[in-house]
Amino acid sequence: MENEGEQSASKIDTTEQSADQIDIASLEQVKPSNDLSSDLSKPKYQRLRFGLLAVLVTGSLLIFVRSVLDSGLGKPTPLIFPENIELTQAKTTNSEAIIDTKNFPFKPKYLSGQSYRFLVDNQPIDIALRYAVGTEGDIPLFLKELINIEFKDDEFRQKIVRRDPIGYYAAFTYQDRAYLTACINPRGISTVTKEQFDDNASNHVMDRDVIIGWLLGQRDLRDRRCLWTLISTPLASDRDREAVTQKLEKIWISWYEWWKPKFPQP
Repeated sequence: MENEGEQSASKIDTTEQSADQIDIASLEQVKPSNDLSSDLSKPKYQRLRFGLLAVLVTGSLLIFVRSVLDSGLGKPTPLIFPENIELTQAKTTNSEAIIDTKNFPFKPKYLSGQSYRFLVDNQPIDIALRYAVGTEGDIPLFLKELINIEFKDDEFRQKIVRRDPIGYYAAFTYQDRAYLTACINPRGISTVTKEQFDDNASNHVMDRDVIIGWLLGQRDLRDRRCLWTLISTPLASDRDREAVTQKLEKIWISWYEWWKPKFPQP
């Protein structure tokens, strides 16, 4: 009887060991399911990668073909400056072309301009407009190299104002004249510094029409163009500074609203 009990106990132990082996085997069979799911995700990742690669290759081919057929590719659309501009406050009394012959580091690739004179409340207002293509949008550099006005960086930044929804501009006085200056950009807000210009251009890289134009070789992802505006007027005394600056601000808003929808195509 004792032998039979021992045999029965050994059978039970053997059965339990077999069950444990079965459980371990079943667990080992379950493990590959994670690998299987990762394997199943691989084709999706590969399709996405090949899709992006196809878009890049197609865009490159389109640019190459267009560069062969279109000799004007890479050249900006010229801006034809109007002789007269009617603003809310005034009309043009005189205008003439601006020709900048000076070369300097980081000078825009293409630069053309026109100067305008307005009469507002019997006060002359001069506006110099330059169309800069391939620019860094660095107005302090433009002022230094083209107008012979130079400020320390910290000093100039204190003169920058933001007025929504238009954007940034800088207002200052220099040698008995009051000035207001900013870049009108093809997209987004107006800017003054290189950092503002870069940030504004980057904010529109993923716009649908920008991507399509880039794929067709019609534009860059970052549009590095601006209409650099410099408004100035004589300043009789420091007591008139605030009133004159406010007048320049009103002219700037009217000027911006006139030019923004007329910004030339790339």
